[in-house]
Amino acid sequence: MAATVDFRTHVDASCRYSEEFTNIYYDCMDKKRRNLMRLYLDKATLVWNGNAVSGQAALGEFFESLPSSEFSIQTLDCQPVHGLWKEANTIFPYRTGNPGPDHAAGGDGRTGEV
Repeated sequence: MAATVDFRTHVDASCRYSEEFTNIYYDCMDKKRRNLMRLYLDKATLVWNGNAVSGQAALGEFFESLPSSEFSIQTLDCQPVHGLWKEANTIFPYRTGNPGPDHAAGGDGRTGEV
């Protein structure tokens, strides 16, 4: 029984952290793009509509080049990743939504590891 409670606690915490991260990320995307690159590691690679962008400097330039947006998150799901496969505090958020009428890129089913 204790393992079930611990797992549920871990899932609940993962969901809370995913919501917080999603709110911060899309607030930055819509209003403070210059801060977005701070959410990525130095060697991070982002794949956006099939195009890879690597490194914080390139990510900053990429985000600034995107048209303005107002994202609307329609669903958010988060699953903790088992500690045997990844570092213990890794989560996998999944969201669906769209970037609003002013944005040219599609917004369905973006995923990422946090």
